[in-house]
Amino acid sequence: MYSKKKIIKYIMLVVVLLIVALIFVFNLGDINEIGNVLIHQTNYGYIALCVLILLCYCFIMQCSLTVLIRSRCKQVGFLDSMYISGTEFFFNSITPFATGGQPFQAYALKQKNMKFSDSTSTLLSNFLTYQLSINLIFGAFLIGYFKRIQGQVPNLMWMIFIGFSINFIIMLGVILIGCTKTAGKAIVGIMVLFSKIKFLNKFLGSRIEKFKLYISETQQGFKDMTKNVGPLVLSLILKIISLLIYYSIPFFIYLAIGVKLDYSDIFYVIAMTSFALNITCWVPTPGAVGGIELAFTSLFSSLIVGYSDNVTISAMLLWRLITYYLILAYGFIMYILFEKGNKTTASNVNEIEVKVVELNEENLVNEEDSDKISE
Repeated sequence: MYSKKKIIKYIMLVVVLLIVALIFVFNLGDINEIGNVLIHQTNYGYIALCVLILLCYCFIMQCSLTVLIRSRCKQVGFLDSMYISGTEFFFNSITPFATGGQPFQAYALKQKNMKFSDSTSTLLSNFLTYQLSINLIFGAFLIGYFKRIQGQVPNLMWMIFIGFSINFIIMLGVILIGCTKTAGKAIVGIMVLFSKIKFLNKFLGSRIEKFKLYISETQQGFKDMTKNVGPLVLSLILKIISLLIYYSIPFFIYLAIGVKLDYSDIFYVIAMTSFALNITCWVPTPGAVGGIELAFTSLFSSLIVGYSDNVTISAMLLWRLITYYLILAYGFIMYILFEKGNKTTASNVNEIEVKVVELNEENLVNEEDSDKISE
């Protein structure tokens, strides 16, 4: 699925983007003052709390997919399900537009003898519950804090609306494709029409048949989902809880670097984090590197009035370290654990097959000996 060379290539790209982002960020502030905040002013007790919150987020998010996997295929063990769920943190972090997690999970579920139709339905359910959860959170906070956001960051309102629109359209598009044949046919018709243009044909021509297959799989996945409404609802609830926990991390980071925030501000911080993450979903770099750092500093500079930009930049660096690079490492550990367990299982199966062959050969020899004696 993903060769070692390809994974190393993606990781090298992330490292290069990290260096470029750091150069850009440090040009926005004073590197000495940023270093002073990070080294001398930071309360690492709060940072440890942030790491603990991140681990809680990872565990609950993994459980949300595990619920769906186990509801469709009991043969996939709990630990294997958790490992497969956790690999998403790694592969989504190293691929543009966070597209790498689902293909690997499909491959991993196949390795665990899950039916293709079941894995397709499961991963589609997981994608939809995720999209629904981020749209519910985004929409609720956008309505709740509309006046405050408009008053503090009026210049960024258009970006917030675009981010919400993109996520909502993606979710709505998948639902329409899954529920109605008309939507799928209409999109295919548009693709066929545009493929007649020469420079677009190279991009669209080879993808039309693949998209038709995607439509078929999506529609079958929706039919299967209606048979498992309970696990679907539970998965959605777990995702909402995990995301709210995840979005709260910047609040404790600001406390860590000495910014005085009232605990009543925690939901506003959650809202701003949700906006920062979702308005950069269109950035084509792994982990939206570059765009997300700029969005975070722009949105949160309005929250901590009276503090220098270096404080906001320091908070952003700590936030990205914990919520992107640390989670990438966590996902890589899940990937290693899955591969190790998969190799162990394969090795055990091979040993059993060898023993079966040896027993069969021994039985044949015994049968030949008994035939000779009887003669």
